[in-house]
Amino acid sequence: MPEQDNLRIVREGWDAWNAHDVDGALKVLDEKHVWETDTLPAPVVGRDGYRQAMQMYLTAFPDLRFSIDQLLSSGDYAVTRYTATGTHRGDLMGIAPTNRRAETHGCTIAEIKNGKIIRSWIYWDTGHLLRQLGIMPAS
Repeated sequence: MPEQDNLRIVREGWDAWNAHDVDGALKVLDEKHVWETDTLPAPVVGRDGYRQAMQMYLTAFPDLRFSIDQLLSSGDYAVTRYTATGTHRGDLMGIAPTNRRAETHGCTIAEIKNGKIIRSWIYWDTGHLLRQLGIMPAS
């Protein structure tokens, strides 16, 4: 697929996250999509798993928003560098709401085949997020 198409597909996914449109986010994913991140104990496989993970983050941060700092494509891969902001108002993997606003940075690598994202690797600064929420010490 042309790299411009890959960038459009990835951008649609981010737009869906920002609209809190779970079904919209699922539309750009392959049905066997694998989502890997160090913040979860195991890869999230398939659209149903992705739906649950996305809903968890949207419940924890009902005003969650991603600003795209950089979006690059090379072959079947697109890389997004972003800034995420939100207010912790719901449970986050057992962490009770702190009502604190947080900003963190991350990077997602998406592999795209046949017009769908088949695999995503997510890297983000969870330590910085947890310090802002008061869960980890500041130093």
